[in-house]
Amino acid sequence: MTKGKSPIMTQMEKVFRHTRANSFGTRARYESSCRNFVGFLDEKFKMKNLRNLQDKHVIAYIQYRQAEGISPKTLKNDLGAIRYMHDMIPNVKHEISHNKGLKDDFSVALDKTPAVKGNRAWTEREYNDMQQFVQGMARTDGRGAETAADVRDVMQLARTMGLRVTEAVAMSRSQVEQALRTGIYQVKNEAKNGKWRQVPLSRQGRQVMENKIKNVPRGERLFIRPEEKTHAAVNRVEKFMQNNRIQFETIEGREVRLYQGVSNALTYHGLRYNYVQDRMRQEMEKGYSKLQVATIVTKEVGHERIDVINIYLGGEITIN
Repeated sequence: MTKGKSPIMTQMEKVFRHTRANSFGTRARYESSCRNFVGFLDEKFKMKNLRNLQDKHVIAYIQYRQAEGISPKTLKNDLGAIRYMHDMIPNVKHEISHNKGLKDDFSVALDKTPAVKGNRAWTEREYNDMQQFVQGMARTDGRGAETAADVRDVMQLARTMGLRVTEAVAMSRSQVEQALRTGIYQVKNEAKNGKWRQVPLSRQGRQVMENKIKNVPRGERLFIRPEEKTHAAVNRVEKFMQNNRIQFETIEGREVRLYQGVSNALTYHGLRYNYVQDRMRQEMEKGYSKLQVATIVTKEVGHERIDVINIYLGGEITIN
């Protein structure tokens, strides 16, 4: 790779220096992926301006990475990062195709990722016990009471609406006002890869929003304190979970989450597994097929490929 900073490397760094979409950790991963990609563009194509980026450059990079033996999952993550960067560049000259377009129009082979790595869902007992713990702590005047209340609410939003932790923490008053009026919550730029989507407002989600919005001024966010950055708020609620979750793990839960001899830990992401599994059962009980239901639920959790739902089902129900 070319030594020193090229013009396009400087452009890339400027993009990531000024963007605030997604969490701090996600942006850092995307920047790392894009740094490799931009280095490739500089050496292979001598590109001077990222606004000229087009499919042929992306295809060449895919072929280069595949020749290196990079896994399909890592490659797809790289492509997500590239599209994220491209969306942030003003006045681009070309659109970048999605994975399906690359496959259909250019015969690019992107093997499916063997994604199912066990179930991560919580048991009802684990969820209820953790909720009782944070509820009790939130009612005290002790240190951590405010964070405990945030954890309680974010857990409910993940469990009953399938929100990612960053999507819940970054929730704004204006988004909540709209959801309370329409019954639909609009996930915006805080979504993974910046993909907007609409999620049905759950009964528990409505209660959380109605309670939180009372003390949130217009223009502010529900879970982010004054002068606090989004990634810091996310880290705060995630750290609370990491420090307290082990005491609520059950033998049954460890068995449910066992994969290759190791039990997946309790996480906010695991509550999305609960959401998907519940929604699949609810809709299938209405008489819809697994494929029909997967089409609906896939959009609710912010994915494009229906087979991704197999990950969240943890092998319990398989979508063919």
